[in-house]
Amino acid sequence: MPKIPRKKIQVSVDTECTGLDTNHGARPFLVTTCNAELENTWWEWPVIPETRKVSCKPEDLDEIQRLLDCADEIVLQNAKFDYEMLCKLFADRGREFLWDWNKVHDTLIAGHLLASNSPHDLTSMVLQYLDVDVQPYENEMKEIVLEARRWAKNNREEWRIAKVGLPEMPSARSGKTKAKAKGAEETGPWKYDCWLPRLVIEEGEGEPTWETVTAEYANVDSSSTMALWQVQKQIIKERGLWKIYLERMKVLPVVCKMEAVGVTINCSRTTRVKTLYGEAAESYGRVCKALSGGLIEEMPKGGNSNAVKETVFTKFGLISSKKTKKGQPSMDKYVLDDWIATLPPHSKAAVFIRNLRDYRQRKNALGDIASYEKFWLPHKHFTSEAPLSEWASLFPSVNITGTNTLRFSSSNPNSQQFSKQEIAITSEEGYSLRYCLGPGPGREWYSLDAANIELRIPAYEAGEQAMIALFEKPDEPPYFGSNHLFFFNILHPEKWDHDDPEGLLKAKKEFVTTWYAWTKNGDFAVQYGAQESSGTADRTYHVPGAQAKIEKKLQQIKKLSNKLIEQAGKTGYVETLPDKTVDPNRGYPLICRGNKWGHGISPTIPLNYHVQGTAMQWMCKAMVRCQAYIDNLNATRKPERYIYIVLQVHDELVFDLPKDKPNRNKQIVDNLRKLMEQGGDDIGIPTPVNIEYHPNNWGESVSLN
Repeated sequence: MPKIPRKKIQVSVDTECTGLDTNHGARPFLVTTCNAELENTWWEWPVIPETRKVSCKPEDLDEIQRLLDCADEIVLQNAKFDYEMLCKLFADRGREFLWDWNKVHDTLIAGHLLASNSPHDLTSMVLQYLDVDVQPYENEMKEIVLEARRWAKNNREEWRIAKVGLPEMPSARSGKTKAKAKGAEETGPWKYDCWLPRLVIEEGEGEPTWETVTAEYANVDSSSTMALWQVQKQIIKERGLWKIYLERMKVLPVVCKMEAVGVTINCSRTTRVKTLYGEAAESYGRVCKALSGGLIEEMPKGGNSNAVKETVFTKFGLISSKKTKKGQPSMDKYVLDDWIATLPPHSKAAVFIRNLRDYRQRKNALGDIASYEKFWLPHKHFTSEAPLSEWASLFPSVNITGTNTLRFSSSNPNSQQFSKQEIAITSEEGYSLRYCLGPGPGREWYSLDAANIELRIPAYEAGEQAMIALFEKPDEPPYFGSNHLFFFNILHPEKWDHDDPEGLLKAKKEFVTTWYAWTKNGDFAVQYGAQESSGTADRTYHVPGAQAKIEKKLQQIKKLSNKLIEQAGKTGYVETLPDKTVDPNRGYPLICRGNKWGHGISPTIPLNYHVQGTAMQWMCKAMVRCQAYIDNLNATRKPERYIYIVLQVHDELVFDLPKDKPNRNKQIVDNLRKLMEQGGDDIGIPTPVNIEYHPNNWGESVSLN
């Protein structure tokens, strides 16, 4: 008699937590699961209101672990969050949470794959794919939680009710986030007090429905997640995207490991930079106030206000070359640079604009430092539980579905914006914010950065020989591997000596703050989506028709762009380059059509999405390969000698290693470089990687290429 195959066990999991910040003490107080028949099981524990600590039962943790161990498929919405929460909950009880990522599926990852620019929070996707509105369950819970919070505030002053500013919840914000389309739910402080109605019932207050409202809401979430996954899985397979989905899931455990170790920041260096930036900002602000003739009484924190606009546009009569989205005269960085370059250098208007620009730079940097201080925690050395007073740790939260392409977003703080731009300090050398971060005692950092990958991809794919020559002959004149020099030559052939092999290098030095700087800025404007019809890039280049001149020189890339525009016009999306190790016939689909453009497609989006998505696809493969190599090394090492990936920033990975004999670490880093470069073979484009060594801080480096 034939053996009947065992039916696979599917379980969806969802947690309700006291906050978002696991490293600051947030924990699950309710865990709900749902099977394939949409039957719920859940565990709910009391929260100690004076400390917000969760009092869970050890036997409940045993049950949860057994259930997950027996499951063949574990389904979650935003698996990374629930996994990290459960890890912390188990660790609080001295237990290791066992988790097999090979069994895990994530409706958030699936939602991005199926519709990259659509909302992929759970409520939106359940409505889209199941035609079920679960919002009323949250509305009911919210109403009850808010009422319970009002009672607690009036009757239990000692209870720690969630609010913006509590040290254990630095992520708390009032109102709704702007990131709902990227998978984020509403994050008002009330959401972190969903444990409160049940407690108020125990105090003899509230209505009977308060006791179960949170569990009912949570059970709807876990059952919705299961039902949603069953539909998503079918669609993914019908569209031939299953292999791409499975490959995308591989990056989740890597990101979890990166988030868990965090990144080290030196408190003394941060304080020094903060002080110097603050003093410089005050100085520049005083000059602006003085030159305004009394119009500006106090400098605005962000460097813009009605008084600043009146000074610029009325007092000095300046005319902006750009408009804001609302049709107002712009005062962004490019406009300020334009005025600085064209105004008489010693005029009051030029002096005002220079000081305004410098004031803004430092205020923006101070805002970033404030976010570091808001989220940092005392750093514990790898060999000791005792915190080191000079050092702190940051634990940025990474969202791998946080953009319309494959690029990650980051928050709390935003690790994608750790700026490498040096900002000069009066009577001091310049510092970038990366100077604040770096290896802790007994450690050293290496950063590995893909060399011009977003320029290489279209050049090699299109067969643009002039650009390819830049990359393959980086030490040869006249361009020395620089695309900026190449474009400078197109726009300003009369400004350099054609008979001098280093003529362009000399021209660069001569025009480093004017024509060459404008060329670079124009290049970046095009890279970030400036359309030829808008004239934005031309104004940035300071050359009429500049964008058209450059595009005329790069006909093959233009043809590639037109091909992608045509594809996006027919299908609404473009694909990344196929990864031959995953699916040689398909790339990751990225929707180009969206609310911003209605039914039309911005002509710069298809090529931009195709290139940016392919570059990030390459980065994800690099992270997976490097983590596997590191795991093998760490398996034979003591914990204090572990190697970590600590940061991923666009095309750059940062590795934290124990200090060792130079040749030993250099060999490890060389192997990591080879693993990253291997991704070029996957997409058929050479992707060399540069190595920088950071023995002291991330802002200072030694090239090891």
